[in-house]
This record gives sequence, structure tokens and C-alpha cells, in this order.
Amino acid sequence: MSRQALIKSLKQREQLVQLLRRDRLKGLFASMYDWQHRFNAATAQYNYCMLMAANRVGKTRSGLIIDAHHLTGDYPEDWEGHYFNHAPMCWLMGYSGEKTRDLLQHKLFGRIDGREPTGGWIPRQRIRDWTAMNGTPGAYREVIVAHGGGGDVQAGDAICQFWSYSQGQHALMGDGIDWFHIDEEPEDQEIFPQVVTRSLSGDNGKSGRGIITATPENGKTELVTKFMDRKAGDPYYIQTATWDDAPHLDEKAKENILKVYPEYQRDMRSRGVPLMGAGLIFEHAKSAISCPRFTIPDHFFVLNGMDFGWDHPQAHVQLAVDPDSSTVYVTQAWKASKKQPHEAWAAVRHWADKIPTAWPHDGLQHEKGSAKQQKEYYEEEGWVMLDDHATWKDGGNGVEAGLMELNNLMKTGRFKVFEDLHEVFEELREYHRETKPSGLSKIVKVKDDIIDAIRTAYMMLRFAERKGDLLSVDEDDDWDYQPSLPTSAGGY
Repeated sequence: MSRQALIKSLKQREQLVQLLRRDRLKGLFASMYDWQHRFNAATAQYNYCMLMAANRVGKTRSGLIIDAHHLTGDYPEDWEGHYFNHAPMCWLMGYSGEKTRDLLQHKLFGRIDGREPTGGWIPRQRIRDWTAMNGTPGAYREVIVAHGGGGDVQAGDAICQFWSYSQGQHALMGDGIDWFHIDEEPEDQEIFPQVVTRSLSGDNGKSGRGIITATPENGKTELVTKFMDRKAGDPYYIQTATWDDAPHLDEKAKENILKVYPEYQRDMRSRGVPLMGAGLIFEHAKSAISCPRFTIPDHFFVLNGMDFGWDHPQAHVQLAVDPDSSTVYVTQAWKASKKQPHEAWAAVRHWADKIPTAWPHDGLQHEKGSAKQQKEYYEEEGWVMLDDHATWKDGGNGVEAGLMELNNLMKTGRFKVFEDLHEVFEELREYHRETKPSGLSKIVKVKDDIIDAIRTAYMMLRFAERKGDLLSVDEDDDWDYQPSLPTSAGGY
């Protein structure tokens, strides 16, 4: 090969390498699990999002994929998360300079080869300039990234700064920021408020945003509590992820990892569960209560349940009961905020149609400016609402009784959730009690919408109907419900 041909070949190879690196982000985004995409989507609605996850599930990777898209501006067409229409100022933070270098920098920008960065998920040609971090060999302090234009995204220079939060909050004084990513929770509880302060005027005055990716090694800290006990309208979002959400971990790998840790840490390491004060209400692994989806046989009894909501999500579920084993299955679940009854009906009609529906007592409330009760709006759309709101057979509607019975069903293997209902498992993992200063414990009423719908349906299972009977009912028939599920089955 001539010298000229060799040079041409090398240039073509380099161009191919750069092309593959440029397209690598597309592959990374496409490879994300469903729960990672849900976390990204939450950043569009909430300013501050925490991924409280088990070790080795890909929590840091999740955050870095989001970071890389913000820095490059190369958002995919199906991007559901927040996006910047300008080149943002981003802070990426870890415990130390070494941690930010090894866990964050190397994936995004590669290593420093001689005096040049090699490029990582963000290719070398997008790195316009960089400065080194003092005291940490091979670490960046700041990287300037060419932020591509397209659509309504303006081209420019994005700035990525790496910070060590072990230096304390006073080291974080500086300019306003648009985006931040804190990897692992700082022990200093003043770090997060300081970072939020830096972001208040970010994103062109709309307020910046950020994420925390962490395994809750410090227990139920002030920061974890802030996210877990958030109220409707708060700018906080929390999502959990366990080993059950990580298909890349096989059973042998999980077993080997757990052997490394003392027993009291194993729930935290494998499920992302911090110490919860008064404790979790449902202490059951996903593997113990999940089952593959199957077609509900005609002899099973079915009943829908709902929980009304607007700012906090309304929720709809369907329970199916095997009369032979008295096993209760959660077969369908849906929830969403600020949805009118007709919008909710469009989403659930394919499984809710003709099935009797249990509803809570607040369905009797009258809407402002109307004489109609809340439940009537749902009846008009198509729900077959039971005549009376949900109660136990004795007329009460105590919450603790339902939770105790559901827990007993789980312990005896008679409560199962179809394995693709991710939001059900997420609520079950986070549902907990907190201890008040008085010493009394109280259920934290956050992210409990699906659980409330399940409990509502469970209370009224005595009014469930055989699936086969319901499917044979003509839409024009005039019929009502007669209790047909044996009252001895499963205690209902």
C-alpha cells in the first residue's frame, strides 16, 4: 500500500471510529430499561429527582446517560425527559476527585492520554476545551462540550464541572447552574440545599433541575425523608430500583454479592431500602409476590377498584380471585394526575369495561358548582360502579385491617401481582410508617394511590363476579350484582 493510500485508510478508519462514538449515545439510550426511561421522564415534571436504588442495578449509568444528552443536546425523537433549548451549565458531583474521575468522568469523556482527552460516551471532537482538577491526577475540573443545534435547540458551548462534595458546602459557592447530578448521597445534609440554591435561577430563569443517584447507605436521612415524604405539588420525585429490575444480574451474581455484606445491610444493598423509622409496611421481595401475566380463566372472580385524585394521581386496578386457592391477583393497574374521567376511561376501558368497580367514600362528595357526586361522572363515562362506597362487611372501612389482611395473604403466598405492573411494585416498596415526636407511628400518605385502589377493591371482594358471567352480559341488559364469591374464601 502506498503512503498516500495508507494515510487515506487511516483517515477513513478514524472517521468510522468517530462516527461510531457519535452514534453511541443513541445505542445507550435505546438500551435503557423501562424503569430508567420512567426516571428520565420524571425529570420533565419534577425539578429534583432521586433514584434510590440497589447496588449494581445501573443507577449511576442511568444518570450519566441523561447527563450526556444534556451536554451534547443530541436528544432522541422519543426523549421524554426535560431538555434544554440552550447549552447548559452542569455540575457532576461525587464523594472525592478520585470518585468523580473513576465513576463519572471516565464514562462521559474517557481518560487523559498524554495531554489529550480520549473521549468516551461524548466523542473527542465534541470536547472543545478542558482544565485539570488540582490534586487529582488524570481528573478534569471543567470540560467544554460542543452543544449541537437542531429543532428548537440552540447550538453553543455546554460546560461540565466536576465537584467533590467531601470538601463541604462552602466549596460549592459559584455561578448559577442549569443541571446537577449528585452521585451517592453526601453525609453533609447541607450539600443538597446549597446545590439547589445554585440552581434556582438556572435554565434561563425557569429554575434548574437535577438528579441524585444513590444507594441509601446512610439510612433514612433528612434528605431521603424529604423525598419520601413529599406532598402533592412538591418539586420532588423518588423512584426505587431493586435487583429484580436488573436483568443483567443473574442469580449467581446476586448470591455472590450478598455474601460480601453483613445481613443487616442486605435489604439496602439488594433492594435500595433505607432504615424506615417505624418501618416498611410490606416487607416482601418482589420475587415472592410476582407472577407472569396469564389469561384470567372464566371461573375466576373479578372486581375493579379505584382511588379518586387530581393533583395526586387517580388510580384504577383490577383484582382477580382464584376461588379454588383463594389467591388474589393484581392483574391491571393505571394511575395518572390531572386526568378527567373520560381520559381515564379511554386508558382503562379495554380491561375495565363491564367489570363492577369498588370506590372510596369520597366519591359521594359533590363537585363545586354541580349537584353531581364525584362518582356519577365516572358512571357516565362507562364504569359500572357498585351501589355503595367500599366498606368491610361490618360497615367500617379501617385502613389497618386491610393492610394486615393483605400482608397475611402475601406471607401465605395468596397475593400475587403480575410482574409487568412496575408501578405497583414501586408503591409496595416505598409504603411505610414514620415515627412522630410523640412516639406514635403514622402511615406516610405519599405514592399510595394504587395501594389505596387495591385496598378499596379488596374490601368489596364479596361483590366480585365470575369473569365468564360478565363477558356473557349484553351491554343492553338490565342487571345488577349479587354476591357470588364464597365469603369463606380468603377471609372476605
